[in-house]
Amino acid sequence: MCRTNRTPPANDTAFSAKLDELAAMPARFAEIAASIAPSQRTSRARAGNFSLLEHACHLRDVEIEAYRARLERMLTETAPTLADVDGAQLARARDYQRQDLAKAQAVFAAVRADMVQRLAGLSVEQRRRTGMLEGVGEITIEGLVAKMLEHDAEHLVDLDQLRRDLA
Repeated sequence: MCRTNRTPPANDTAFSAKLDELAAMPARFAEIAASIAPSQRTSRARAGNFSLLEHACHLRDVEIEAYRARLERMLTETAPTLADVDGAQLARARDYQRQDLAKAQAVFAAVRADMVQRLAGLSVEQRRRTGMLEGVGEITIEGLVAKMLEHDAEHLVDLDQLRRDLA
């Protein structure tokens, strides 16, 4: 059988599509950021949601301290207990409004690229490893990817609203 004619299993194809979507998030964020005037990058949405700068810092920190940390623990420990991360508390404690947007974006993009590469190298068996996520219960690595996509989608909705509010 010729290896070049092999079609990946359906679950691998679906997982690859999810990874493509994860990989696209930094560029989508950058596109939105470019559409917001520098003078408005610390302005919050009318509903009080994060400013553009706060979104960037939050995405960076959650990628590192939640998703990457959870993935590493799920790969190295047996059914670890995974703490929830309070994004609003991080924003307050780290004074996101005084941080550098370009640096936050660059770190988020680099960590996300690393995460996608790491996830792409996992076997189906590894993707089924589990952890106990606080407030959720048992979750597989594939479920963690789904949570990442949900989180990205929530931020894209909020960012789109922010862009409309600032227009």
